[in-house]
Amino acid sequence: MTLTDAMRAACQAVGIEPPRGTKLGEWVKSPVIGKGRGNGSGRVMINSDGKTGVAWNHVSGQHMRFSEAGTSDAESIPPPKRDREAERREAGERAEVARICQRIVKACQPMQHPYLEAKGFPDELGLVIEDLRPLIPDHQLGRDIAFRLPEGAGPWLIVPGRIEQQITTVQIIAPDGVKKNIYRGTMKGAAHRIATGSETWVCEGIATALTVRAALRLLGRSATVLSAFSAANVAKVAGRIEGSIIAADHDRPLEQLHGKGTGEYYAAQSRRVWTQPEALGDFNDWHQRDGLRAVALHLRGVIAG
Repeated sequence: MTLTDAMRAACQAVGIEPPRGTKLGEWVKSPVIGKGRGNGSGRVMINSDGKTGVAWNHVSGQHMRFSEAGTSDAESIPPPKRDREAERREAGERAEVARICQRIVKACQPMQHPYLEAKGFPDELGLVIEDLRPLIPDHQLGRDIAFRLPEGAGPWLIVPGRIEQQITTVQIIAPDGVKKNIYRGTMKGAAHRIATGSETWVCEGIATALTVRAALRLLGRSATVLSAFSAANVAKVAGRIEGSIIAADHDRPLEQLHGKGTGEYYAAQSRRVWTQPEALGDFNDWHQRDGLRAVALHLRGVIAG
């Protein structure tokens, strides 16, 4: 087996498309299968030795190593011995990224945004900023973050992720809808709340969360609505909230997920009540296709049990 063959097998196993090209020692973006070619939430890296690599799906959280000998589940590889100095450095980096995220959020203004308009919410105010780069410090971590910022011009829609009220990450959304999470941000367990109420619904993307909030209000229901950024993280966040309901995306079935879509696979593992649209896509897609009332009637059926 060649390294290219092994890379393709690893990409298929974790549900991402193989990249068109690779660079030794650098992450290369790859679309997640079933999420559209512009999503860029997969990553592949050929290690600097030119003999091994890793494929990573940031939507599902799956990752797999590969070499000319084949592929191996990264979860099955014995963890390295603890390096306490490295752990301290990583903790310091996480804290610095959190400070940068907080600085970005503080610099944002509540404004309308082209992405929100395209998703059916032209009057919705989001956290918007024209230029992120002046807020990134000029040190090595800052330069790494700046290098991985999305290309193109703003305005950028910023969706902060919080863990216990602390901002730990931000999602950056371009005017054309391309999304990117800040490099080294802590997303696991983080979420963005757009409404507060007596019940809790957890969604993946911010547009889905807005649709779910609007549909529940149409039903006269008061609800906390959270956007948790990825299918795997939706399940994690919902799993921590007793009685929460997951509004999952209806993704294309994948062989490596036993014939289930990513949203369904992780929602089913959460041990929470969950639902998904009747057709492929998310609840915002359904909202725009058939109207908000169709979504509201579906959610009413879920609530009624």
